[in-house]
Amino acid sequence: MKDWLVRIRNADVFLSDKQVLDSIDWTMHRDEHWAVVGSNGAGKTSFMRLIFGELIPVDGGEVRWFGHEEHGPLAAARKRIGFVSAEYQETYSPATLGQDVVVSGFFSSIGLYRRASQEQKQDAHQWMDFLGIHHLSDEPIGHLSYGEARRLLLARALVNRPDLLILDEPCSGLDIPTREIFLEALEKLTKTRTRLIYVTHHIDEVLPLITHVLFLKEGRIFLQGKKNGMLTGSNLSGAFGCTVRVKKNTGRYWITESRTVKSKPPKKHPR
Repeated sequence: MKDWLVRIRNADVFLSDKQVLDSIDWTMHRDEHWAVVGSNGAGKTSFMRLIFGELIPVDGGEVRWFGHEEHGPLAAARKRIGFVSAEYQETYSPATLGQDVVVSGFFSSIGLYRRASQEQKQDAHQWMDFLGIHHLSDEPIGHLSYGEARRLLLARALVNRPDLLILDEPCSGLDIPTREIFLEALEKLTKTRTRLIYVTHHIDEVLPLITHVLFLKEGRIFLQGKKNGMLTGSNLSGAFGCTVRVKKNTGRYWITESRTVKSKPPKKHPR
C-alpha cells in the first residue's frame, strides 16, 4: 500500500454542463496537513466534493484513497473521512442535545435516529472532553453560540477517528474571539493520527500545523507546495488577482495590505 491519503490525476469535473474543475493533479501524503486557498468561486467546494466522492471526474480522470491503486467501494473510503461544514449547523433541529449531535457522527446522520451503544456514548464524551466542550452535553444546539455548535460538529466528525478530516470554511460566521477558540481546538489534533484539509479564503486561518498549501483559481490549481514557499505576497497576489502584502507572526500569516488593480480609463481619440 502506498503512503498517500488522496491522489487525484487528470480530473475534469462538470456540473450542469459547466466545467468547475480543470485538469486537477494532486496528492496528499500521510504525514501532511493541507490548506486549500482561493477566492469565492475558485472551485474550493467542488474540489472537496471531488475528494469526498460526491463528484466524479469525466473519462480519463481518477480519484484514489488511502494508498489503494484500484477504485474500491466509495462507502469504505468515506468511513475514514470526516467532514465539518458551517452548513451542517443549520440542518440540525434546534432541540438536539449537544451529546446527540456528537453521537450522530457514528451513524453519519443529521440528528440521532438510532440507539447508540454505551461504548459509543463514552467515546463521544471523551472527544467532548478532549475539545473542552463536555459542559455542552445536555444543552440544545439551538441555545448555543455559533462557536460552541461548531466545536460540537468537530467532535461529531472525530468520533470515528478519521484518517482524514475535511474542514470546509469552518470559521464562516464566527467572530474573531470565537474563531480563535475554534482554531485552538484544531491545534489539539496534532496529538491524533487525523490529517486535515482546511478550506478557506482567509490566510490567517492557516495554522502552524498546516504543512502544505494549494491555491485554486478559476477551477484550476494555480500553485501548490510546502506552506512557507506558498504564502508569499506574490503568490497571493496572483491567486486572488490583487496586490497583497503578507507578514508572518506567531507561526501564522497575516495580510498587511491589499489593493485592487485599478483599471485605466480609455484614451480619448482626437477628433
